Amino acid sequence: MRTAIKRSTAATAVLASGLQTALPALAGVLVLPLLVLLLPFGPAVLKPVRVLAGLERERAGRHLGYSLPEAAHAEGGGRVRALWDPATWRALLWMVVHGFAGTFLGLLGITLWPAIVASATMPLYWWLFPPESFTGMYVVVRTWPQALTLPLLQAALYAAAVVWLVPVIASGQLRLARSLLGPNEAELLARQVERLTETRAEALESHGAELRRIERDLHDGIQAQLVAVSVRLGLAARVLAAEPDSPAAALLQDARTGIEDSLGNLRSIIRGIYPPILADRGLAGAVHALADGQRIPVTVRVPDDLPRPPAAIEAAAYFVIAESLTNVTKHSTAEHAEVALDGDGKNLRVTVRDDGQGGADADGGSGLSGIRHRVAALDGTARIDSPVNEGTTIEVLLPCG
Repeated sequence: MRTAIKRSTAATAVLASGLQTALPALAGVLVLPLLVLLLPFGPAVLKPVRVLAGLERERAGRHLGYSLPEAAHAEGGGRVRALWDPATWRALLWMVVHGFAGTFLGLLGITLWPAIVASATMPLYWWLFPPESFTGMYVVVRTWPQALTLPLLQAALYAAAVVWLVPVIASGQLRLARSLLGPNEAELLARQVERLTETRAEALESHGAELRRIERDLHDGIQAQLVAVSVRLGLAARVLAAEPDSPAAALLQDARTGIEDSLGNLRSIIRGIYPPILADRGLAGAVHALADGQRIPVTVRVPDDLPRPPAAIEAAAYFVIAESLTNVTKHSTAEHAEVALDGDGKNLRVTVRDDGQGGADADGGSGLSGIRHRVAALDGTARIDSPVNEGTTIEVLLPCG
């Protein structure tokens, strides 16, 4: 019972607060024909409607427990586009419906509570009025039997309306505001995709920053310590050079060889985590360094005004180029390759071509499938064209937004 009273009280508060926007909306209905006639001459005439709709969204959001965003309005395109803006017509429809229904239901929700009290207490005071003259709350009372039954039945009916009907009406009023003044399903989906894209970009940036930090720690910390140990072992080996047959000299040489192997592996790990050359020379310099290290000639084409992409995009492009050139060296029997970079700040295009034997299978578990997966993780696209005996072309488009 207590829960039902709380629910009914909250629903009545919803309907009562709706009068704050319902009464102005009812007044706006009176000038609605004038607003519609003036709409082609300037969308600014609907600014009061938008303000009122904004107040309703705030009110509905408070009762719903979450923020109710504004529907997307048509921007630009002149007066004709504004005339056919769906959000505008939905706001006008809300104003008509809420103006009439919101006012009536708000007043009804407020008056039901005192009506229950008045009907329940009617037997206490009906006899104070002259006979045949008392009519209270739509009930005519002339005798004591009527006074002891009809008002109580009326009070029970009002109480049932408060308990069951008022919450349904209040919920419907909030749903009306959400459906007519909020974004539709397509707009919500588009905003959700945009929000997910932004959060994923932030996560990728954070991940890239963490990888760069790990690379610096390995490069400046553990690698430097291993180098220092290797130097000390080298000095100890020189001291024992006078005794070449000493077991200690052999052990020192083995330890030094093991540390040098570990340093080589560590440098490979560092380059795999985040190539230091990207931070030092940027993508263009890193690609030139990659090309210079190949056993076949590689031509690099990079515009001088190429905008520097975000770190995550830059690293992905570098790994795509490195993997592509590795495939060219190992599998294509090519005599020449070309790497081209192009972009406008919004997208980065990477193209790697070779004049090898072609016939590469992107779905055969090779490094090409890894390229596609890395690019897809950034909402990019990868096109691999490898006809037999005509070389291979890998074209990747990475969004930089």
